[in-house]
Amino acid sequence: MKRKVAIVTDASAAVPPELIRSYDIGIVSLHVIVDGRDYLETEMNMDSLYERLRQKGEVPATSAPSVGEVLKAYERAASVAGAIVSIHLTSVFSATYNSAVEAAKQAVESHPGLSIRVIDSCTVEAGEGLLAIEAASLAASGADLDDVVKKVCDVRKRLCSLYAFETLFFRDRGGRIYKAKPWAIAEEHSGPGFKNLIQVDESTGGTVSRAGRATTKRKLLENAVEMAKARLAGDRLRGSIVHANAPADAAYLKVMVETELRCDALFVSEGLAASAVQNGEGFISFAFYPV
Repeated sequence: MKRKVAIVTDASAAVPPELIRSYDIGIVSLHVIVDGRDYLETEMNMDSLYERLRQKGEVPATSAPSVGEVLKAYERAASVAGAIVSIHLTSVFSATYNSAVEAAKQAVESHPGLSIRVIDSCTVEAGEGLLAIEAASLAASGADLDDVVKKVCDVRKRLCSLYAFETLFFRDRGGRIYKAKPWAIAEEHSGPGFKNLIQVDESTGGTVSRAGRATTKRKLLENAVEMAKARLAGDRLRGSIVHANAPADAAYLKVMVETELRCDALFVSEGLAASAVQNGEGFISFAFYPV
């Protein structure tokens, strides 16, 4: 017997593998192009990719999945559920959302009675992953399509998604620096130790907004926790941390969150190849919302 709702999201959402398995979440992979060769980000050797990024020479590129690739994920989801909620990274950064919208049209034509709701998360990494987890958890409880969509939209509205970097070099090279371009220029001229915190969520229109700066990344993480305190105003949080080969920083942030905030749930995972290319090794994404 089919369940009511299946969830599909991007590999870049970095949903922890155990949750992908337990909730049977469909995953759509972005692409990474290295020296003219196209790889699915889910199939990249991360050690060799990080070594390449450290050289800061010809930086690999990323691209969105094709309509056909998203359609394949929908075909699988349609085999196990009567409806699909498809959650994708901010449309400001990627054409993935547009591919999903077109794939949904084709899937509905091929499967009469199938309903698909495609949602622009207005964020990526930890924020997008948190939306997918909340949707999948509710769907697993037997909720119908409208209830799952309502939950995702409610969480998206309350979500704060923050990003700390070793450097803005990679976001600048990838063309995704947007309003923080002056920060990248200032960083280049000020040398090491000048770190940046940005925000990308619905409140920023799905694009980059300046959130703070500090002399060290650890201080940025401390600032992020202070921002969370102010926003939560005593409420409990549900949160997610995604890192790029920075387990020590992720653990440091996790301890702070669990020690200084009232934590209902906190998920930790490592980002995949597209996130590493766009953000650089060592970046940390921290997303949360009040419950």
